[in-house]
Amino acid sequence: MPGKKLLIIFLIIILGTAVVFFRTGDTHQQVKGEEISPVKVPTITPTDTPTPTITPIPTITPTPTIIPSLTPHPIIIVSEDLEELFSKYSSEYGVNEELLKRIADCESSLNPDAETKNYAGLFQFAQPIWIQTRNLMGRNPDTGLRLDAEESIRTAAYLIAQGHLSLWPNCGK
Repeated sequence: MPGKKLLIIFLIIILGTAVVFFRTGDTHQQVKGEEISPVKVPTITPTDTPTPTITPIPTITPTPTIIPSLTPHPIIIVSEDLEELFSKYSSEYGVNEELLKRIADCESSLNPDAETKNYAGLFQFAQPIWIQTRNLMGRNPDTGLRLDAEESIRTAAYLIAQGHLSLWPNCGK
């Protein structure tokens, strides 16, 4: 701010001298006996103000999002007899027929007579689960019925409809 005030004062002095110079037409003046040579006022030439260079902004290249795909499940082909039973009980209990087939295929390779230590039938039911479920259904809880394809499919469809798909943690996916 002080620099601006000094500049303004300096310009006023120069302009005042120039006015006096131009009024008299004399290029030389005397002040108290001394000769003063005229002050040359510098010509100010305006310069172009440089325009800023536009710096390009990098564009963000979108990264593709990986879209998970559904795991394809093969269609399980079963005998005509089993096909009718899967269709009948999936419809009766409102469950996915292909899911029923995949679980049975995974658990027993669609063999109604499959038995391991404590498990039996198409869906490899354990005795306690079979008895408890069949009692809830109001059906015969005889564990020998686990080897009956129709009763096994009916019981599995009932359990899945009740939200117990977790009984088949490896095959119920």
